[in-house]
Amino acid sequence: MKKNKLLAAVLVAALSVTMLAGCGGAKEPDNSAESTTSADNTADPTDTTEPADLGTYPGTSEANAITVNITSEPPDLFTVTTTDTTSFSVIRHIMENLVMLDENDEVVAGVAKDWTVSEDQMTYTFNLRDDMKWTNGEPVTANDFVFAWTSLLTPSFAAEYAYFGYVFKNGQAFNEGTVGADELGVKAVSDYVLEVTLENPTSYFLSTLAFGVFAPLNEKAYNEYGEAYGTDADKIVSNGPFKIASWEHENNLVLEKNSDFYDADNIKLDKITMVMINDTNAALNAFKAGEIDITDRLTGDQVALLEGEGYPVNTYDDGSTFYLEYNLTDKNLANKNLRTALTYAVDSQAFIDSIVKNDSKPAVSYTPPIVKGLNGSFADEVGALIPAFDADKAKDYYAKALEELGVDTVELTMISDDTDSAVLYAAFVQEQLKVNLGIDLKVESMPFKSRIEKMTNKDFSIVFAGWGPDYNDPMTFLDMFETGNGNNHTSYSNAAYDDLLDKVRAELDPTARFGYLTELEKILMQDLPIGPIYWRAKDYVVSGKIASGVRRTAFQDMNYRYVTLK
Repeated sequence: MKKNKLLAAVLVAALSVTMLAGCGGAKEPDNSAESTTSADNTADPTDTTEPADLGTYPGTSEANAITVNITSEPPDLFTVTTTDTTSFSVIRHIMENLVMLDENDEVVAGVAKDWTVSEDQMTYTFNLRDDMKWTNGEPVTANDFVFAWTSLLTPSFAAEYAYFGYVFKNGQAFNEGTVGADELGVKAVSDYVLEVTLENPTSYFLSTLAFGVFAPLNEKAYNEYGEAYGTDADKIVSNGPFKIASWEHENNLVLEKNSDFYDADNIKLDKITMVMINDTNAALNAFKAGEIDITDRLTGDQVALLEGEGYPVNTYDDGSTFYLEYNLTDKNLANKNLRTALTYAVDSQAFIDSIVKNDSKPAVSYTPPIVKGLNGSFADEVGALIPAFDADKAKDYYAKALEELGVDTVELTMISDDTDSAVLYAAFVQEQLKVNLGIDLKVESMPFKSRIEKMTNKDFSIVFAGWGPDYNDPMTFLDMFETGNGNNHTSYSNAAYDDLLDKVRAELDPTARFGYLTELEKILMQDLPIGPIYWRAKDYVVSGKIASGVRRTAFQDMNYRYVTLK
C-alpha cells in the first residue's frame, strides 16, 4: 500500500513539471447533467490569514457581461442527439423546456405556465404560455414539443437518449417500429395545450422534462438546416433567455440576451461569453488576469494556493461517478474476473489524495450519494459493494482471468481526454495496473469530441469516463446498462438486469421499487461492466464582479441565467 502511494506521488510530481506549460484539446471525461445543493467552502475559524479583498481578482471589464470557461468545444448542440455535459451547459442557457429547475433543483414553470395530472398519474395536461417566440420569429407551440419528442424516438436520428422517451405511452414500441407516431402518448390538443400520456406512472417524470433532450424543436428551422442543424450559430434557433450570437469553433461561444424571452426583465446579463480553455494553468492565469469570471478548471494544488491567499473557493458535489468503462466485445474484457481485477487494482483514495485533492470520495458502488433513495441517500442505503482498493484480491482475480483466457498476460489500451488533468488521471491508472498486476496499459489521449465519438462507435477497449445524474432518481444511472441502451457503450447485457428494470418502471410501491433498484446496483457491481473509481466534488472560483445568481448543482451543472453583477 505505501509503495503504491509513493509511486503515485512521484509520478504526479514528475508529470506536473512536464505538463505545466502544456495546452490540450479537451476536458477530462464528463457526461453529465448535475448536486442538489451548492455549498461554499468556508475558512477555518482558527486561520489567521487575512482574507483577500475580492478586488484582487475583479473579473472582466465589459459591462453587463461575464466570461466563463466551459473547457472544450461542445460536440453537438442539437438537443435530440446531444449526450455530453458541455453541450447541455450551453443548451441550458439558450433553450426553455416545458419546466425548468430553480436554485433548489425543484421543478418550476417554463414554457408550460401550469399543468394538471390525472388521478391515475398517467396523463399530464400542460397549458403553454402564448407569448413565447423562437429566434426565427415563430411562436413556441405544443407542436414544437411533439416534433422534438417524436424525433427523439425516431430510429433514423439514432439518439442515444431515445430511451428517455420510453416514459411516454408506446414510446419504446414507436422507437422499435411496431406502432406509428399517431399512437405515441404525446398530443398537441391545440397550439397551447399539450397532453402527455405515460406508459407507467412515473414519480420523477416532471423533473426529467427539465433535461436538455426534452427541449422543444422548431420544425421549420430543422427542415431548413437538416443535418447541419446545431453545428453553427446561424444554423440553430432557440427560445431561451439567451441566443447564440457567434460561435468560433474550438475557441468561444458568445450568447446575447434574447429580448423576446418571456422573463427577459429578470435576465440582468446582456452577454455571456463561453471560452474553451482546457489547460488548468492557462485557465487560472486567465481568471487572475481578469479575462474570465468563472472557472472550474482547478487542480487541488491551485485550490490550496487560492485558499492560502484568502480567496474564496466554492465546492459542490456534482453528482458524477468516474470509472473505467470496459468494452465487453473485447475478448479479454469479456472476462468478468479480468474486469474485477482491474477495478480492484486501482487505489481510489490514493487517486483522490495525490491528484484530485478535494472532497471527492472513493466510489464503493456506482450510483453516487447525491441521488436520493427511499429515505435518504441511495448509496448509503445500498452500502459498500466493492472495495476502494484491494491489491491482493486484484491479483487473485487476475490469476483466474489469465487461466480462463489461456494466456500469460493481456494487452489493453485505454483512451482518455488530452487535457493536462486527464493525462494525469490516465497515468495514475496506468501506473496502478503496472505495479499491482504487472499489466502494461497503453494510453491514447485525444480531444473530448474524439473521445465521445469513439465511445459512441464502441471503438475502444477501456475508457476513463464519467456519468452524472439527469434527474434525482437511481434510474438515471442504472437504466443506462439495459441491453441496447444508446448510452450503454460497454455492450453489457444481462436478462435478469433487464427484467428488474421493467419491474422498477411498473412498480408503484416505493419500498418494493427501491428494493428492485438495490438489486440492480448489486448485479452491476458483481458483473462490473464499469470499474468505479471516485464520486466527484468540483471546485470553482468566481470573480469579484459577480454579486449573485451562480448556480452549480448536480442537476444543473452550470447555470448563469440569473447572474447579477455588483
